[in-house]
Amino acid sequence: MNLLLLDPGELDGDVAWLTGRRARHVTTVLGAGAGARLRVGVVRGPRGSGVVEAEDSGRVRLRVELEEAAEAPPAVSLVLALPRPKSLSRALETAAQLGVRRIDLVNAWRVDKSYFDSPRLAPESLRESLVLGCEQGAITWLPDVEVHRLFTPFVRGALAERVAGDRSRGLLLHPRDAAPIEEVVGDRAGEIVVAIGPDGGWIDRELETFDDIGFRRATLGERVLRTDVAVAAALAQLELLRRAAAAT
Repeated sequence: MNLLLLDPGELDGDVAWLTGRRARHVTTVLGAGAGARLRVGVVRGPRGSGVVEAEDSGRVRLRVELEEAAEAPPAVSLVLALPRPKSLSRALETAAQLGVRRIDLVNAWRVDKSYFDSPRLAPESLRESLVLGCEQGAITWLPDVEVHRLFTPFVRGALAERVAGDRSRGLLLHPRDAAPIEEVVGDRAGEIVVAIGPDGGWIDRELETFDDIGFRRATLGERVLRTDVAVAAALAQLELLRRAAAAT
């Protein structure tokens, strides 16, 4: 944990009480006693520090000072074919850790329909994974996440509307019959929506549906990656391309 992430409602003036996992982490893992100063941030809000003032019955009292302005929302959003449950938590943590604006979990032909019955799709479980990622990455932007059981209505509806004003925003990752990501993205700035398929890849009909709403196909390289690995590789490559463009 590199950042204690607080909900706005947990602050009473400049005081916050930590309970549960975060309190245990502060006292047991960090070994922080009275007077210790910790890195603190508010969900989608400012960052600063918190001074441990007391511990009481497993709770930790922090005096919070928020000196840094809220960070801008990340430029990248993800459309992610629902991974197998064991990979889902890793993918969400990785995405939040590297910084994404929102995540849409979508059905696909090669997604096992039983995945949608997993307890890991419960709102509290999804949020826990995202919070853990934000804490690790020291980022306060907690992404929205939404689950879509029907592929075509989502892609041709809400997703198409999202990229309608700028059709170059959509980026479809596919290991075959696609140009390298650096050629497709170039020096583009601004928001990007990245679609990553299931472990078996998108089928032709799904690829064509993305083509129809203006998504551009790109590849991360010649290797075929698991979904959670593809998330890390895609976000890292996009960040590198953004920094390279800013340096020119």
